[in-house]
Amino acid sequence: MTEIIYPVWRQRLARSLHVNRSQVQSKYYQVASVCSNGAPKNRTMVFRGFLPDTQSLLSVTDIRSDKIEEWQGENQSRFEICWYFSDSREQYRLAGEVALISDSLEPSYESSVLGNQRKNSLLKQQWSNLSINAKQPFYSSSPKAPFDEDSILPIPEDRLGNQVNNEVNRNITQSNVADHDNDISNNFCVLVFIPYTVDYLDLKSKPQQRCLYDIQDDWKERVVNP
Repeated sequence: MTEIIYPVWRQRLARSLHVNRSQVQSKYYQVASVCSNGAPKNRTMVFRGFLPDTQSLLSVTDIRSDKIEEWQGENQSRFEICWYFSDSREQYRLAGEVALISDSLEPSYESSVLGNQRKNSLLKQQWSNLSINAKQPFYSSSPKAPFDEDSILPIPEDRLGNQVNNEVNRNITQSNVADHDNDISNNFCVLVFIPYTVDYLDLKSKPQQRCLYDIQDDWKERVVNP
């Protein structure tokens, strides 16, 4: 089996994730896009791992969210991620194109990013990785819809420390959601962020270090001034 040698920036990123693994916020990054009227949009998303054997990053979302429309269509699939690790004081900016992987959307880059079998496997894996609470919004009203408390599924009251109440609520929740563990919501979408350029900044080193990487240059490292 041939060993995969990842680009330097990908190896750096893996190390940053390991060094900062005790910090919950290290799994969150900011993702920017541009909507149809040219206005910039930004949001915080959860890093869900790498697409196996690639440099692509994974996140999940609801197809009813605004960002899906922002990323559909020609020349609209661009993104930039800004990811800061507070313990090691490192910043990564990754820019490229995003592939929308869902059974409810017209294929975007699926043919070049994934085959049908790999697509189904990826959706199933990412869905199964979600907690029950994380799955609930996919069966609730659309994002930005008027708030309706009756449409919210019961959530275990973990913070109350009452194990009896927790178990009752958990059973109610599981009865509503457990049936969907293997039945992926039609609103579920995996985002595959395919980087073309990476800008790495190390604020802890003396002097500070900044490196640029570009897929067009075979990911060769270029050291520049911060």
